[in-house]
Order: sequence, then C-alpha cells, then structure tokens
Amino acid sequence: MNMLRKYWMDLGVIVAVAVCIHLVMNWSFIPDIQGILWLSFIAILFHQFEEYRWPGYFGGLFNVVIFKSEHPERYPLNTQSAMVINLIIAYLFYLLPVLFPHVIWLGLAPILMGFFQFIWHGVFANIKAKTIYNPGLFAVLFLHIPIGAWYIYHIGAQDIATATDWTLGTIYFAVAVYILIIKGNMWMKNKESQHCFSKKHLGPYAP
Repeated sequence: MNMLRKYWMDLGVIVAVAVCIHLVMNWSFIPDIQGILWLSFIAILFHQFEEYRWPGYFGGLFNVVIFKSEHPERYPLNTQSAMVINLIIAYLFYLLPVLFPHVIWLGLAPILMGFFQFIWHGVFANIKAKTIYNPGLFAVLFLHIPIGAWYIYHIGAQDIATATDWTLGTIYFAVAVYILIIKGNMWMKNKESQHCFSKKHLGPYAP
C-alpha cells in the first residue's frame, strides 16, 4: 500500500501513455465516441499527475490556501485520502463510460466535470491563492476543455443525446462532484494521520 500511495499518479501516466499508444495504433477501428472518452480518461490521469507529481503542490494549495490548516502536511487532505479519491475518480467515474460509450448520460458526467475543473482551478483556486496558475490548470485548459468540447459537438452532430441523457448526466455529474470532490477529500481527514505530504507536495505553501 505504501508503494501505491507514493506512486499512484506515476502509474496513472504509464496507463495514459499505454492508452495513447493503443489509440494511435487502432483509432480507425475505435468508434469515435469511445475514442473521445478514452482521451477524456487520459486527460484525468495527466491532470492528477500535474496535481500530485509535477509541479505537484496541489496538497499544499488545498490545505493552506483553501483551509488555512495548522497541519498542512496532513490535514484535511493527506496522501491516503488523495490517493483513494483520485483512483475512484479516474478508474471508476472516468473509465466506466469508456466501457459503455453509447450510454450518453454516463459519458456526459465526466465531460461536465472537466468543464467544472476550470471553475475550480481557473477561477476559485486562483482567486484564493492570488495566482494565475495552480497544479491541474494546464490539463484543464489543454485537455479537458477541448476534449469535452469535441464530445459535446460529436453527440450534437450525431443527434444521439436526448433530454433524458442531459438531465441524468447533469444530475450524475453534480452528485459526483459533491461526493468525490467537495466531500470526498474531507471524509478521511485526520489531524493525527501518518500519511503526510512532503515539502515538495506543499511547494510554495510549505511552512
């Protein structure tokens, strides 16, 4: 578990690269909608790498800037909670639609979450930190948003999204954001946690 806790985001990049190779070699055999969802899955893996490895100081931003923590190395976010929540987001919430690409509402939810990430990283976090960049924003601007726009264009051009899809997708997205992003990182908070961020993970917010 210690190895996974330390390197889960690096393993994610290895998975992302493997998927990229698969897509390049087999794109002509993959339905367009499934290919776009694969790219969305790749986007979240690189997003997580940006947040927790390079530059990797999302933990410091979250604990110090957002929560003014007196124990920023472990509270409220720690390496255990970061790993669990992000693995669920990537390998359940983002990967499941790839396996069922024609269930449109299932695919819409992570696409909408990608757009929501701009509100979090591009607006909210930057205002709080008084910055123009924070870890995760690059992936949002150059992966999530263009891939998401492509997905929306595709389902519109193919006329395959019903009003029910949009309704269910929006509800699923909102519930997922609340559970996985807003509340998820708080459920495993523990001021006595042994799973601490390093000074690198705290970055400019290290005490």
